[in-house]
Amino acid sequence: MTKATKTTPLLNQFIMILAFGLLFDIGLYAQETTANNASQYSLESETNLFNPREPEELIRGMELPLMNARFSPDGEHIAFTGPNHFGLWVADYSPLDSLKVQNIRKITNVQAGFDYKWSLDGEWILSTHHIFKDRKKMSALQLYGLEEGTHTRLSDYSTGYQGAPEWLGFQKSALIMSRNGLVRAETGVELPESLKPAIPNDLEKLVIINERLTRINDRAEIQETLNPFEDGEAKILNLRYSPDGKKVVFELYGEGLYIMNSDGEQLRYLGKAYRADWSPDSRYIVAMVTEDNGYAFTKSDLVVYAADEMASYTITEHTPLIALNPHWSPYGDAVIFNDPETGHIYLMAIK
Repeated sequence: MTKATKTTPLLNQFIMILAFGLLFDIGLYAQETTANNASQYSLESETNLFNPREPEELIRGMELPLMNARFSPDGEHIAFTGPNHFGLWVADYSPLDSLKVQNIRKITNVQAGFDYKWSLDGEWILSTHHIFKDRKKMSALQLYGLEEGTHTRLSDYSTGYQGAPEWLGFQKSALIMSRNGLVRAETGVELPESLKPAIPNDLEKLVIINERLTRINDRAEIQETLNPFEDGEAKILNLRYSPDGKKVVFELYGEGLYIMNSDGEQLRYLGKAYRADWSPDSRYIVAMVTEDNGYAFTKSDLVVYAADEMASYTITEHTPLIALNPHWSPYGDAVIFNDPETGHIYLMAIK
């Protein structure tokens, strides 16, 4: 009796510990289940907003494979380039007949199709103009109009241009990085006052300089350099502002896609995806998720990511096409992309 009396409190304590542990595990399971259900609900709620259709051929690559197609901001034109970004074409487009383009014309033969940027009024394309002289690659900032021969060289030719050009100061000037520092040039573009509110905080913006996030003002003066990663050698590329200016999305070399507030806060990893583009309402990002054999892409899907939630949706999972370089329609109802195997540019309605 005495022995039993001495061991009962220990036994009771052991039973209480087991019971507490069981309740704790049940609580954790309930929390995880709730979180998973919330995540799943979030994912399903996002996917209900999209109804991806079968991609349809929009522009046929007759002799050359075409790539890197982009709508003009007014939705009236589509520009695209050829292999290794040689050549730049423009076609007229109407959303009333979304599978028909007209008046396709080549506006330049040179290597000018890498990360070109439309002016907000849809009248000009800002790009770099590359030529080869004495086996040296020479580059200049260039504005291209919508017809052949309507172009303006903005800077002298020099070696060592790096990255992509950027619009500045309500598109009155342009900027690009070179080995000798920043190159800034006046564009002569005068946007209508009605369009200027659509340009977010243009007096101070993030750009990529020497593979670093750098904040500059409209005079191309460096304000600060941001490093959102612990790795001081992190290389950043392909920065894209959301249309409302509140967020940016960019690639970390070797890692994939990140999203961040434009003030440098709330960095979040999206996934191993590339060449992102924003939806017109700034709520979603479309990017390509690729596979390759070391020489060429063997598979690529387009994935839509929610900007404010942990949710994503593959919109090309039912097509065998290798979908590259997505660009969202300014109407928000379609995405265009190119397929390297067929050489064509496709339009996929998503709503």
